[in-house]
Amino acid sequence: MTLIVILVFLMLITLLVVSALHGVQQRQRQRRLEQRRLRIQVEELTEIVNCLEQTLPNRIITKHINDMIIAIQQQMLALEDKNREHLEAAILKSEQYSEELLNPKNRHNISYQRESDAQIAKTQLHLNETMHLVMQLAARGSINEIELDAYLAELRWAYLMVSVMSYIGQGDKSMAIGDRFSGLAFYRKAQQLLIESMHQDPRRIQMIKELSEMVDGDRVGLSRNLREPASAI
Repeated sequence: MTLIVILVFLMLITLLVVSALHGVQQRQRQRRLEQRRLRIQVEELTEIVNCLEQTLPNRIITKHINDMIIAIQQQMLALEDKNREHLEAAILKSEQYSEELLNPKNRHNISYQRESDAQIAKTQLHLNETMHLVMQLAARGSINEIELDAYLAELRWAYLMVSVMSYIGQGDKSMAIGDRFSGLAFYRKAQQLLIESMHQDPRRIQMIKELSEMVDGDRVGLSRNLREPASAI
């Protein structure tokens, strides 16, 4: 009888140990899955930030998205039980970048113009994703309604300009090699996008007017204030 009790006791101990090990493995697996999910989010947001840095005049929007990266990196750090140094270094780098974005001396060349339809589509995809992200920030109370409206207007203008300025750029290239037919076709395509847009930015009407003058031969290019990306905020 005693032997049976001992065997039963050992079996129970074994089951408890196996159960505990299984629980540890499950928690480790869940942690790894969560770390992977967060890492993918950081990679996606980093790609958006890189796009905004090359495209958007208003660097405050870019900073908001970069700050989202920092928050996710901090979540990743909380899940890391070893080798924390690389994450701490990554967070420090992201924090330094956010500070640089507010420094007017650290300005990179920006442009709405893209060289291919694929580049246009990718840039517009990132701009569209940014619109959703700033709406999330507003829902969390991180930005107010006035900021939200201003940011969305800025992003929608950039979304429009990526196509418009890319077509104008193609038109300029065609005109430079004497292909007036193709050049005018690109200008008209850019103008049509502006006409179809409901954006309230006053630059839109000025661009429509100047493109008409370019098509009629009364102007050789857009005014400088229209060619260079500038924030309306």
